[in-house]
Amino acid sequence: MKKMFLYILMAFTLFVNVFAAEDIQVVLEQPGLSQAKSGDSLKYNLIVNLPRDYKEKYSSFSVTLLLDKALEVKETKLIDEKEVTGKLDIRETSIKGKEQSIVTINANDLSVIKGDRLNLEISTRVKNDVGSSSNLKNSFVLSYVDKEGDTKSDQKNLESSTKTQNGVLIIKDLYDGASEIQGTTEKNADLRLAIDKKLVATTKADEKGNFRFQGLDLKEGSFLRIVARTKDKEASLDYLVKAKLEAKKSTELVNENNVELETYSTIKTLEKLTDYVDFAKNLSTAKAGIQNERRLRAAIASAEYVVVKSEVSTDEVNKSLEELQKSISLVRLPYMSGISSDKFAPNEKITRAEAASVLKRLINDKAKANGETNFSDLKEGQWFYDNIVFIERQGLIAGYEDGTFRPNEPMTRAQFASMMANYLKLNVGNHPIDFKDVKGNYWASDAINALSSNGIMVGKSKNEFKPNDKITRAEAATIFNKILYRKINKSFLDKYSSNPFKDLNRDHWAYYQVIEITAK
Repeated sequence: MKKMFLYILMAFTLFVNVFAAEDIQVVLEQPGLSQAKSGDSLKYNLIVNLPRDYKEKYSSFSVTLLLDKALEVKETKLIDEKEVTGKLDIRETSIKGKEQSIVTINANDLSVIKGDRLNLEISTRVKNDVGSSSNLKNSFVLSYVDKEGDTKSDQKNLESSTKTQNGVLIIKDLYDGASEIQGTTEKNADLRLAIDKKLVATTKADEKGNFRFQGLDLKEGSFLRIVARTKDKEASLDYLVKAKLEAKKSTELVNENNVELETYSTIKTLEKLTDYVDFAKNLSTAKAGIQNERRLRAAIASAEYVVVKSEVSTDEVNKSLEELQKSISLVRLPYMSGISSDKFAPNEKITRAEAASVLKRLINDKAKANGETNFSDLKEGQWFYDNIVFIERQGLIAGYEDGTFRPNEPMTRAQFASMMANYLKLNVGNHPIDFKDVKGNYWASDAINALSSNGIMVGKSKNEFKPNDKITRAEAATIFNKILYRKINKSFLDKYSSNPFKDLNRDHWAYYQVIEITAK
């Protein structure tokens, strides 16, 4: 999948057409000025331009801006969009000992974004005088999770001169090994190119503003500065040459000119902590037990405090995340597992032994059978013996007329409905479904009507339940999630889950259901 990042530093809040329009682009607009004195107010605009199909391509993204030490954030305002807690958040904080303000846009649910452009207005105050020979160093991290579940993160250091700029300057993306730079600026502008702060070439734009630098051998990570001037206009652009293979996953690009890795590591952990808080707040604690539920609530409260603090330390963030992850793991248990370490077999039929074992695990994983079975084909020592006998003793499952249980046979939809209805003790809902293949005298009709009218099981079609069809492992996973009140957070799972199952593709209808029931 093609993934491109365009980083542009601009002045005078100019609107600029950019290249690579199908990908997420970040633009930092700054006011033009010749110098800034302590106490001055400066207004920045952090703009995220999204491709037309971003809701189909991406699950979530975040942009974190680390402002120069000379700047202090006073206020942020999202233009033409509204914050939605847990879905589209703006966060301001700072890291202890770093003396730098951090502003983050977290978009975890893209459905709440109305347009294809986010514009965050950032009002700042200058803490220390910045002269005409000084630079303001701002940097940001753009990270996203696409619909394939791939995560991409990239960091860019922007060194912005306080000298006035009022011209346009755009270049095409540059990769390791590139021999030329092409771009657009003001017509007939004179241009200078510096690589790693050394002047290496000059050129002139044509009547349409097009220009190119040729005969180059650009290397990944090289820092470029291009300056364009006419008699009355000036613009500059800073750029880091990208890796040749855009498809590879990258971490933050850090060298001696970048902001130190520790700072960005803390920023990323803080972002992760925010995501985990939102996820944990929606977890069902019905099967957690009082102690584990209280631990989770305490961990959420502690993490929320860390997230909203105006100043946090790296240690605080890491400890809070660790405790929250432990608390979640005690509540979000895996009730189903694969048939092996790397296979789930979602389309295979679930056996009667497997289904009974999952239900027993859900009721009480540590309970023993405490008694003998009435089923002639069950013997102690079988892996499922205690599970089936426990469910039998609870009166939740029946065998066959010949006295057997037939543990390795696939379970039918009617048998599964009967077992679940016995466990849930549901009444028929207000809108029972009249399945033409489930007559009133059918042995499992009450169970089927109870589950279908309460939305726990659905028919194979509008009018047919197919009671004698065998139920698949994916279907069973979906139903178990429902009765556990487990909400599927696709954005979180895309970002943080791991799928060990080679036979479970992301385009499988029950992909997220399987990942959730196995707590991956």
